[in-house]
Amino acid sequence: MVKKYGIICLLCALSILCFSFTSLQGTQIAASDPPTGQVISSPQTQLPPQDPPSSGSDAPTPPVASGEQGQAAPPRPPQRPSPNGGEVEATQYQVDVSVSEQKVRVWEGQDLVKELVASTGIDDSTPLGEFTIHHRGEWFFSEKYQQGAIWWVAFTKNGKYLFHSLPMDKDKQIIPEEAAKLGAPASHGCIRLSIEDAKWFYDTVPHGTMVYIHN
Repeated sequence: MVKKYGIICLLCALSILCFSFTSLQGTQIAASDPPTGQVISSPQTQLPPQDPPSSGSDAPTPPVASGEQGQAAPPRPPQRPSPNGGEVEATQYQVDVSVSEQKVRVWEGQDLVKELVASTGIDDSTPLGEFTIHHRGEWFFSEKYQQGAIWWVAFTKNGKYLFHSLPMDKDKQIIPEEAAKLGAPASHGCIRLSIEDAKWFYDTVPHGTMVYIHN
């Protein structure tokens, strides 16, 4: 009887122990679950910072206006073979004379170097066409017209037609009434320039440069 009672007590103890172990497992599971309706978010992956747009060749380039207030430079005269059968050596310069504008434009390669105000001949006496810069000099005087000029540069081989300064008297004094005509046809066929521009032309435009004169 005592032996049976001991066995019964042992079984009861084991049952209590199993119940306690099961309760403890349930408590741990409940503690690990989130409350109802709560969402646990995982840490977001950090992306590397994006580089700013580059200014390379793919980036749009803003338009650049040429000349003042977007005005384009005057068109360059077309390349032409050297006239006079190539008697003089060609240069990188070209001279463009616009009779209608009374302007002389000097180009070097693709660049417009200088634009000069001029006076061409009255009654269409300045020849049109293609010419070449030949000889030059510091002073001449015409007894026929009683006028002279400094810093002359011939654009015909015979020296009949010149670029030169404003007209002067025998004493190399500028003739005021002739100087006032600069910018309008006034000469006997030559191309007049201001004193400053004539000196620049004389010093800059080399022998052999092509000259294109047009309306």
